[in-house]
Amino acid sequence: MRDVYWRWLRWLAPLAGLALIAFVFRDELDFLGESWEVLRNASPAPVAAAVACSFASIIAMSAVMLLLINVEGRVATLPRTSAITLASNAWSVSIPGGPALSAWLTFRVQRSWGASAGVCGWFFVLSGAISTVWLVVIGIAAVMFLGAELSISALAVSLALAVVTTAFLYWATRHPAALTRWARHVPPRVRDRLVGVIEEVARIRISGTRFLAAAALSLLNRLFDLAIMYFAVWAVGGSAPTAVAGLNETTVAGVTLAFVMTKLAGSAQVTPGGVGTVEAVAAASLVAGGMTLVDATAAALIYRCVSFVLVAAAGWIVYAAAYAGRGYMLGKPAHAA
Repeated sequence: MRDVYWRWLRWLAPLAGLALIAFVFRDELDFLGESWEVLRNASPAPVAAAVACSFASIIAMSAVMLLLINVEGRVATLPRTSAITLASNAWSVSIPGGPALSAWLTFRVQRSWGASAGVCGWFFVLSGAISTVWLVVIGIAAVMFLGAELSISALAVSLALAVVTTAFLYWATRHPAALTRWARHVPPRVRDRLVGVIEEVARIRISGTRFLAAAALSLLNRLFDLAIMYFAVWAVGGSAPTAVAGLNETTVAGVTLAFVMTKLAGSAQVTPGGVGTVEAVAAASLVAGGMTLVDATAAALIYRCVSFVLVAAAGWIVYAAAYAGRGYMLGKPAHAA
């Protein structure tokens, strides 16, 4: 009980701090009211496009799961993977320990479909590595071709780690004997289970076509997410960002930099869903790209309302309809969903 209390306290304390700062400096935050006015007058077509991109991003992510989880045979359909993608995302961004609980829910649902524990674990690691690769590639492309200012060395390290992880997974499927020897050093109570998972992973064989398709869909997931930021800036500014910025406007490079920075800020999970920190980073990045603080704040709010609030709300609805009270978080699942 004490651990739960402290977890919630650590989760909510940053939000309380942000609220206190906002109260103390309320007289200095006139730009928030001005941003709200800009938000109310945002162009509806780009906002609608941003909403479409948010769900296209989810579908792309769901398709990645579909390809990888069906590697040994068909156990899932796109509606199934879309449902668990939405529901697990809602858990991940909304509560303390969300990413871990999200992974647990996804694992339990995938197991209820009939996927082996080895395939489930392989999916988590491989999909995460591929997604990281594409985020880094987008960042490097923004630096090389769009003139964005990011640390190439940090991006290179992240890329190397993701590639090494992917290579290790491939090696693990071909060298189970070596992993089994290492497993002898773990406590006996978990050794048999670990060896069983190693044997399951060793049976995985993914074709080049399937891997490339999963990688392409993972890239689409990132690009659709980037497009949400692009359309959010468009909705506020009234014109599409291009390679050259006008007065108080940003460029495609500025949008891309803001997107990469928000992803990095959000990964820290300092507050629920990165509330407060992600918006501040997004707005600051857009200001650095040439936008006014008022417009940048409005664009950041549109981006977060679409990519975070809307998708999380949809995810909780799906969770309530498909998984709540059916033993996926605790107990034994009643049936596959």
